[in-house]
Amino acid sequence: TTLMNIIGVLDRPTSGAYTLDGVDVAGAKDKELSGIRNRKIGFVFQTYNLISRTTALRNVELPMMYAGVGKKERQERAKYYLEMVDMSERMTHKPDELSGGQKQRVSIARADPSIILADEPTGALDSVTGRKIMDIFHKLHEEQGKTIVLITHSNELASETERIITLKDGCIIGERKGSGAP
Repeated sequence: TTLMNIIGVLDRPTSGAYTLDGVDVAGAKDKELSGIRNRKIGFVFQTYNLISRTTALRNVELPMMYAGVGKKERQERAKYYLEMVDMSERMTHKPDELSGGQKQRVSIARADPSIILADEPTGALDSVTGRKIMDIFHKLHEEQGKTIVLITHSNELASETERIITLKDGCIIGERKGSGAP
C-alpha cells in the first residue's frame, strides 16, 4: 500500500527518485501532484471509497468534474464507463443500494486515467464476483491499453498479470513474468 501511495503520488518517497511522465514527483509542488493524480491515475480500493449520498453515475462523474470536463461530456463518459462494467441499469442507485461487486465495478468505472492502481480489489468479494472484476481489468488493459498495477496477496490473481514483483519489508525480493505476459 505504501508503494501504491507513492506510485499514485499520494505520498512522496523518502529516498530515491520517482519520475512520472517527466515530472520529478519528489520535487513537484502539491498543485502539480494533484493535477497528475486527477489526469493520469485512477484508484480502485478494497473499501470502494464511494460517496454514499450520491448515485453511481455522479460518483463516476466526480473526478471528471474536478478535471474541468464539461457537464454533458462528463455524463456521456460516465454512462459509457458504467455500461462498460455492466452497471448501466444501476447508475441511479446510491452505494448503499449496491452489492460489494457492484460498488467495485463503480469504482473501476470511476478510475478513468491511463494508470489504474488497484489495492486488493477482490479481497472483500466472493470468488465469482472477484472473477468478474479481474475480467474487467483484463478488458481495460487489452482493449484500452490501461496500465493496471494490482496490489494483492493472492498468488492466483498475481499469476494472471504480465509481470509480478514480490516485495517483503519494503524491498523487492523477486520479479517474474505472469501467465498474462505476451
